[in-house]
Amino acid sequence: MRLDGKVAFITGGGRGIGRHVGLAFAREGAKIAVTGRTKERRDQVVTEIQADGGEAQAFNLDVTKDESVFESVKQVLEVWGQIDILVNSAGIIQYNTPVESTTIEEWDTMMNINLRGTFLVCHAVVPSMIERGSGTVINLGSSAGRMADEVYGGYTASKWGVVGYTTSLARSVRPHGIRVNGLNPGWVDTDMSRDFDPKGDPEWSTPLEIANAALYLATDAPRDMTGQFLDIFGS
Repeated sequence: MRLDGKVAFITGGGRGIGRHVGLAFAREGAKIAVTGRTKERRDQVVTEIQADGGEAQAFNLDVTKDESVFESVKQVLEVWGQIDILVNSAGIIQYNTPVESTTIEEWDTMMNINLRGTFLVCHAVVPSMIERGSGTVINLGSSAGRMADEVYGGYTASKWGVVGYTTSLARSVRPHGIRVNGLNPGWVDTDMSRDFDPKGDPEWSTPLEIANAALYLATDAPRDMTGQFLDIFGS
């Protein structure tokens, strides 16, 4: 129960990596704020956590809308009084779109969800962490945030932005006792990946493996580890 008494706010918590992070953190004793846009998915994860003896509540959240972000954070603070861990897992990818063919709409969508959404949720949550003098932020980047790819258009740019923003935020909040790190997964066996390749690939990481890496950052990582990304993909 390494996270006993902690409250974890997870974006994109109704599916994929976010769902598995919530389940893993709950097994370690954290109270889980499962956030996302789809009520059925949020509620299902809450049911899973509660069935396993954990504590969780679902909150509506659209990371592209300022009012939605601030309202969901306000609600979580009203319920539990604190947010100890923030995991920014919400994201979207546009497959097989050469950079020169990326439309303005596709570009804006990638940036609004992946980069601006990460910034906006941090912007809403971090002040409460500063007030308490502690906190952990974990942002989901991507292997595309380390190695440029010619067929992922705005996705690659957005994830490079997440990496840059995360390292900058880490430096600015370090004096307040807040650690900010991230994960750069490669291909992960989620429904989003299966949309692209229904057959899957045995070399893909599992969502549980990524969740365990997030758990490491939230529990066992050195106290001075901040502004770092764990690259979880082959060379």
